[in-house]
Amino acid sequence: MKTIIKKPKLNLSTVLLPIIFFSVSAFVFFIYSIDLSCLILALFLFIYAKFFRKIEKLPSYVDLLLLTSIAVVIPLLTTVIFEKSGYFIPAIGFIMLVTLLFDNLELSLLFSIFISYLSASVNGGNFNIGISLFSASLCVTILSYRLRRRAQIIKAGVIAGFVQFFIAFIVENYQSDFTLYSLNFKLFESCLINGFISSIVVIGILPIFEFTFKVVTNISLLELSDFNHTLLRRMILEAPGTYQHSLVVANLAEAASESIGANPLLARVGAYYHDIGKIPKANYFVENQIRYRDVHKDLKPSISKLIIINHVKEGVELAKKHRLNPRIIDFVEQHHGKSLVYYFYHRAKELEPDKEKELDKEYRYPGPRPQSKEVAMVSLADNIEAFSRTLEDPTPSRIEEMVRSVVRKKFIEGELDESNLTLRDLGKIIQSFVRILNAVFHTRINYPKDENSNKKPSKNKENKPI
Repeated sequence: MKTIIKKPKLNLSTVLLPIIFFSVSAFVFFIYSIDLSCLILALFLFIYAKFFRKIEKLPSYVDLLLLTSIAVVIPLLTTVIFEKSGYFIPAIGFIMLVTLLFDNLELSLLFSIFISYLSASVNGGNFNIGISLFSASLCVTILSYRLRRRAQIIKAGVIAGFVQFFIAFIVENYQSDFTLYSLNFKLFESCLINGFISSIVVIGILPIFEFTFKVVTNISLLELSDFNHTLLRRMILEAPGTYQHSLVVANLAEAASESIGANPLLARVGAYYHDIGKIPKANYFVENQIRYRDVHKDLKPSISKLIIINHVKEGVELAKKHRLNPRIIDFVEQHHGKSLVYYFYHRAKELEPDKEKELDKEYRYPGPRPQSKEVAMVSLADNIEAFSRTLEDPTPSRIEEMVRSVVRKKFIEGELDESNLTLRDLGKIIQSFVRILNAVFHTRINYPKDENSNKKPSKNKENKPI
């Protein structure tokens, strides 16, 4: 499937910030005569990430430039300007920030190599510092990957501080005998404070960097998953059928995302918000309609089509009004892709059979198609949940047949072409959907009728209640 890379949207802030940071970095490089090999390493790592590994979710050129500039400034501010020990360089905090923001272990590894090498270079080629910072960075990358609580950030920072001290102590004393007197408590204090303060700073500046890079972290996703959020509360009260539909879609999308290594929490929260555009005209959507009361019965298919398609546009407007993250708005905008509004398309085709080609274009959602795996999960789950409600006898075989037909149809229509999903992924997704739907439509045993429930109570005084 062809993958289309979206070009980053440039604005004043995303252009000026990297230029300022890069200018400062280049100036300091020139003044303090940092080893040129650091720049060569940075270039090599970028080429490796972009062309050899082709890392998914790689930040834009502007974002990479900004991150690299920050990575350059950090060791220089610590050791050159503030004259602190090289072991006090907050590489732990920087790598934790990169891991939380971009949800990418390989990207964090590359930045760990760069900032550790740069730190060693700034400290006169002291690679004891570089090795300890690299070990601590690796540790904090693993510990902070997809964290869901702020307290876990502090825990990860402190543990990484201990790892930094342990490695630093070993490399500083590998040629001498280890004794209690050889412990460097100043080194221990520097490493531990480094890890603790780095984690505290990351908690404080994380929202700023989320806004700067237009990304969403698991921590902010958990805040968005609170059903007391204004939009979710409105959905519960004004569109209860859509709310129940979104819950099932969320369960399906989360399980499918977990099966292929995508971000399950992002898929779940995106599913909560994907249909918020139905809130203003909730009664025009079948899941919110009172039984046997079809409001579209007396409307022309063209009018019904406009109402149905317009829920995407209204959803995007509501999301922007409530300042939802762009990653969440993607779910609202892309979950229908460029698919047909089938029901009203067929009604229109019955009325105007000679205009089939024109109607095919007119009765499609505007798009774009899903641009990420998580959005594709929600798009598939949305269709499968709707079709599952039409099954008269939802046996396991019929459920599996229905799931496979929906996924196959989406694939053939090209709705998944821009989502980076592979055929192997689709196989795992189908298995996951079938497993969840079988649990939803599980059968129950017929309980025997209680014959005593229809008997009149005895008037015998001895039969007193217990």
